[in-house]
Amino acid sequence: MRHRIRPATLLAAVITLLTWAASPAAAGGAEPATPTGLVATNGSSSVGLTWRQPATGSRPTSFRVYEAGAVVARNTTTNATIPDLAFNTTHTYQVTAVDALGRESAPSAPTTRRVFIGGPFACGMTPPSGLAAVEVTASAVSLTWSNEQPSYDQAGTLVVLVDGVPTQDTNLDSARVGGLAPASTHSFQVARRDCVGGLHPGEAITVSTPNGPAARPPAPGEVTVGARTATSIALSWPRVPQAAGYAVYEGGTRVATSATPAVVVRGLWRDTSHEFTVAALGTAGGESGHTGPVRGTTQPCPDATVYPSAVNPPEALIATAQSPSSVALTWIQPYQATSFTVYRLGPDAPRPVVTTRVASAMLTGLPSGDTGTYAVVAQTGVCGPSELSAPVTVTTPVGPAERPSAPSGLWLVSSTPQGDFTGTITLSWSQPASADPVTGYRLYEGATVLAEAAGTGVTLRLRSGPTHAVAVVAVDAAGNESAPSNQLVFTVPFIPPP
Repeated sequence: MRHRIRPATLLAAVITLLTWAASPAAAGGAEPATPTGLVATNGSSSVGLTWRQPATGSRPTSFRVYEAGAVVARNTTTNATIPDLAFNTTHTYQVTAVDALGRESAPSAPTTRRVFIGGPFACGMTPPSGLAAVEVTASAVSLTWSNEQPSYDQAGTLVVLVDGVPTQDTNLDSARVGGLAPASTHSFQVARRDCVGGLHPGEAITVSTPNGPAARPPAPGEVTVGARTATSIALSWPRVPQAAGYAVYEGGTRVATSATPAVVVRGLWRDTSHEFTVAALGTAGGESGHTGPVRGTTQPCPDATVYPSAVNPPEALIATAQSPSSVALTWIQPYQATSFTVYRLGPDAPRPVVTTRVASAMLTGLPSGDTGTYAVVAQTGVCGPSELSAPVTVTTPVGPAERPSAPSGLWLVSSTPQGDFTGTITLSWSQPASADPVTGYRLYEGATVLAEAAGTGVTLRLRSGPTHAVAVVAVDAAGNESAPSNQLVFTVPFIPPP
């Protein structure tokens, strides 16, 4: 791990803005465009969100997910997971885009999801809705639809039908159909395929192409995915002798053109899945039928020279002395992390103090009048640890020097599901002999007091579903706290549906 402090640099932001400006549809000088196509899916105790970012305005550096006006997640790519949600609760989310200058877009259209025990229990039964035709030419039509589903249903694969005949599979909310004759009329539908292969079509629309050249080249052969970076995917396909050029589409949107049978699609987001089709273009503009979709995923961890980077440290670290024995730390995480480690800085190597699953921590058992400098590292899963955040220095107030002995052996005695989407959790711990008498205990989750107890055990009634990571501290008559016990991680149980 590197221990130098590296905030996001202006140069890195400029590199990103130039990369965005190089994409075909980009336009500078404005705040980021509002994210579109926000879709929610859920597991047993989480909601996954995906969205699209139009290539207009300034290139965002991050996204914020809101619920009831409060930020509940941040990320530097077009997806986020909201974990540890209680069963049988309903959540409504919106997403905004934020650029390197701090300008924030208007919020996206909202999406609502209910968290069910066990997650979805249907498989592809809900057909898409809102089918519409856009960008109609003499030889092609772009289709769009809503891919939002009720929380009880899984996504399934979508099938585009032209005149009742399946023509392509897709996982997107738009598609391009080429190779049509000028002045011809066609019926379009989009169906969802269930787990046993059945199709559930939505409403049909009828579209007539305008007059135009009848000549159209044949469709290219199979597309191959080549080199991938965090922001680009290379594609290639067999040459079509009759083609004057080629158009690459993601769903119904053209994302690249090429005079040769190869292209690099740029301006993408890290750790995102993409689905492309390719059409050959004739000299008079006629568009061939499209290839079958080819899928590729950008690299999850961007180069450290490009902003935003998955190795950027936590931001806005704040330290607040709570008592002569404790300091609360809070910070902002600009991308999704799996855990955080707080370090105390000193003349030697930084010393780890505590690891937490949430973006806060309570440091307890500190000496009276103690001055400490702290920084935080985020763990990002496959992308590894971040660098240290900018440090903060804090001094505890002067007070009694006595501290209780730390509790030990925090363990889960029992975990019992109830019938009202709650679970009963019983915890117990040991208290070693203490020269400073103990008058009570506090259970901390991050910097939040989860519970208080008079003795060495507690029973909690909590909403089913979320996972908690807690530690217990002993408290004396003056309110001073001991060092924490071991950390215990548990999930609140539930009764499965019949």
